[in-house]
Amino acid sequence: MKNVTIALQEEVAGWARVEAAKAGKSLSRYLADLLAERMRSAAEDRYSGLRRWLDQPPWPSAAGPLPKREEIYAEREDELLLRYERARLRGRPKQPPKEGKGAGMARRSQRS
Repeated sequence: MKNVTIALQEEVAGWARVEAAKAGKSLSRYLADLLAERMRSAAEDRYSGLRRWLDQPPWPSAAGPLPKREEIYAEREDELLLRYERARLRGRPKQPPKEGKGAGMARRSQRS
């Protein structure tokens, strides 16, 4: 145990003495227990989120079977078909015809 000296206002010190007497403890023991309880509740609050996360099932399939491939793609089938049809209807952009032999090829640079 570590001895600590604290300064309290008269009103607070009087209230604390009365509460310690009601609990059948010395003022020192009453304050030590009060602070220890406060420390435990703060630690519990800090780790409550971690406990909730650890209490969950470890992976999604633990909550039930995973959906099959067909079920996943059935939801998007219409969207995928529309995308395919739109791409086919668009076609390729028309390019002007190339003229002469070697048209469209890069020219050699002239070196001196």
